[in-house]
Order: sequence, then C-alpha cells, then structure tokens
Amino acid sequence: MTAVTDENPGQGGTGERLSDASHSGAGWDDGLIARRAQAARKEAEQTPDEVPPEDDGGPQVEAYVDSGSPLRPRLDALRELVGLSRARLDRAALAEAGRVLDEAAARQRLSSRHTVVAIAGASGSGKSALFNALAGAQLSETGLRRPTTSSPLACSWTDGAAGLLDRLAVPGRLRRRPSPGAAADEALQGLVLVDLPDHDSAAKGHRDQVDRVLALVDAVIWVVDPEKYADAALHERYLRPLAGHAEVTFVVLNQIDRLPGEAADQVLDDLRRLLDEDGMAVGEHGDPGATVLSLSALTGEGVGELRELLGRFVQDRTAATRRLAADVDAAAARLRPVYVAEGRPGLGERAREE
Repeated sequence: MTAVTDENPGQGGTGERLSDASHSGAGWDDGLIARRAQAARKEAEQTPDEVPPEDDGGPQVEAYVDSGSPLRPRLDALRELVGLSRARLDRAALAEAGRVLDEAAARQRLSSRHTVVAIAGASGSGKSALFNALAGAQLSETGLRRPTTSSPLACSWTDGAAGLLDRLAVPGRLRRRPSPGAAADEALQGLVLVDLPDHDSAAKGHRDQVDRVLALVDAVIWVVDPEKYADAALHERYLRPLAGHAEVTFVVLNQIDRLPGEAADQVLDDLRRLLDEDGMAVGEHGDPGATVLSLSALTGEGVGELRELLGRFVQDRTAATRRLAADVDAAAARLRPVYVAEGRPGLGERAREE
C-alpha cells in the first residue's frame, strides 16, 4: 500500500520515493510492477533449493475489474486525466498515478477468487506467531529462530493463487498450505496470507521487501504489542499515510496475556486514540475505518474473533477493488490542482485543451 518505485523501494515517505524515481528519468508503463516481479521470480527460480509452488495447477486468470464495476469508470477517468494533462503534472504525482493504473491492470488479470492479506509488524510484535495461529501450523519461524531472510512467506488456503504469489515474488520454497483443520474453514477459502519481515529491521533489504509487498497486497493486518504500539515510525511512516486505506486495514494488539487486569483494555483504548489521530479509526459519521481488536497469539485468546472477521472480509470478495479505489482516491487528490477549476471537480478547460 505504500507507493514504491523500482529505483528506491522503501526509502523515505511515499512522495519522496516517487520524486526520486521521477528525477532519475523513470516514467511508467503498463506492466511495470508485474515485469519487476517476474524478473525477481526468474532469479529466485535459479536457487537450487526451491521447489515448485504447490498450487500451479489451479486456474490463474480471471477478469477482476469487469465492465460493470464502479471502479472501471474511475480508472478510465484517471487514465484520461493523466493523458490530457501530462505536461502540467508534477512528476511525482504522474508517477503515482501511473503506479495506480499499472497495479490495477496487473491485478485485474489475476484471480478474483483470492484475497491477499499481508501480516506486518515490528520485531517482537508476534506477527509470525499470529501467522502460525491462523494457519494452524508452525509454518513461520518466530523470534530468534527466524531465518535471516528478506523474503515474505505465504500460505494459501485454496488453489489458483500462484499468479498472485508470482507477482509478489514469493519463492516457491516459501509457499505453504495451512493445517488440514484450518484449511477446512469454509470462510477462509480464497485467503492468501503473507508473513512479512519486520518493518523496523536493521537490514535495509527487509524494510525494502515490506514496502514492496505492501504496495501490491489487497489488505494488511498490522500487529502491534504493548510496548511498541505507539511507535512513531509505525504511525508516521505507515498508518498515517495509509489512512485512506483504513477499509482494508486490521490493527491487532497482540500479547494481551502479558497485561494484568484491565491494562489490556486501557492499552487498546490508547491504541484507538492514536489511530483516530492517524485518521484510521471509524469516523464520527460512520465512515469506514480500520478493524481494531486485541488478542494473544500465544494463548489463542481473541484469535477466533480475528479468524471470524477475516473470514467475512475474505468472503466479501471486494478487498482488492476497495484497495484500488483508495489508491485512485489518493492519486486523484494529488492531481486535484490540475482538474479543479473554480472550486468544482472536473478536468478544467486548460487541461482539456492540452
């Protein structure tokens, strides 16, 4: 969800990274991110210890944004706006608009039956433990036992997700299936869960991978713990800039088993306050906001509630469209000076003449 370019993924804020890319002379074209993932996948395939993904045999291609989708005219309008106003657009805004169009084109060529959800968090937050709890198996190493790798680990509940995982450049050796018990959960059919490296890792390659994958997934579960839930890096680098994506965001307070008495409720209330300041909480008029809850991946308390909420979210089959819609809104906001004339939305006469 963080806008990442090929030149400098994961460095600085969204605008800075886009600006760096534009000044380097890089433009955009359809299939940019897809080609980048394909190149990474080819490189990964040369690794001797990789094995082919388990679900290559399933169907891979379905139209995602059909002609009747409300997202279609919005994407068409954005493309028209970029084409008409290219000479007047700020290069960073042009790069971001191009990224949105490119990702939408890439996503619509892949399965609409799957919802790709990343689990992100800081070191020690317990995100890998939560990944394992949802999968019902010890798939991801936790704590000090976790391998020093910058690659994400994926778990697919159903066949047909290989194309999506190729796009994320998840190596075949890091693709898993849930336990038979978890796999039998009808509500989670279609879920593709991705465990990311720590976003606060000292290794730059890990942070780069986090930013790259967040730009491509349909939704994110942010895992925080009682010690780092107020970390400025999390709120300023990710949650605040991604407030427009609140509809496809879960924020989970983990490790509540460490908090005595009513402390868990107090910490959760404070987390909600911070999310409200970030623009992530439900608005006063009932605007969609992030799903916030507390749990313990270690004891299992609250994991069932998250699984139920996640099941409804997956079965709704609208996460990718909602995420892309949020991307379009963000890109349109950056282009607003171009197409707002006399305080009213529209391309404007000057833009139409160009």
